[in-house]
Amino acid sequence: MIPVLLASLGYGLAITLFFSLGAPWLRGHLKRMTMALAAVCALLHLPVPGVSLLAVLRGALGDLSIVTLVFLTILFFQGPRSLVPYPRSFALMGLAFFLLSFGLSPLHLYAWGYAPAVLPCLTGGLAFLLWLRGRRAFSLALLAALVGWRLHWLDSGNLWDYLLDAPLVMVALGRAVFLCIARKPLQAR
Repeated sequence: MIPVLLASLGYGLAITLFFSLGAPWLRGHLKRMTMALAAVCALLHLPVPGVSLLAVLRGALGDLSIVTLVFLTILFFQGPRSLVPYPRSFALMGLAFFLLSFGLSPLHLYAWGYAPAVLPCLTGGLAFLLWLRGRRAFSLALLAALVGWRLHWLDSGNLWDYLLDAPLVMVALGRAVFLCIARKPLQAR
């Protein structure tokens, strides 16, 4: 039940935020955004020839990670300026993780997510360092992922599924490419 609710909330937040980019009357108005979010979440559960749109999204993209849910929630309530992302870091980490987990190296990172101590300790240490560096949103996202993993909020028992997901890596990669292209003309001057 909890994985379905989190998936509904996550995809609802993502779709609502995406549509708010083109709707200035919606962006910045919490009451309107909340009503739009409720409508999108309800539409995700409507059956489309035998299956809901939410089931299609979960089947195609998988469940969103807890880190993604925290970022989407922050963006929903505070706007894009509240979250200063590291798109290159997320893109590089995500690509390296996904490529290594598909067997391109003898090092199998995905298996670390099942280890009871190594990855959780590394994640907690990174969260602590990020907190000290003033990156509270990232620190809280990692801590929420650890709590969610411990309480089995998602269908997976692997910590990596609570930290990274394909949509997060795709968005980070797209943003990193966009920022690189946007900076080229400035460097040429």
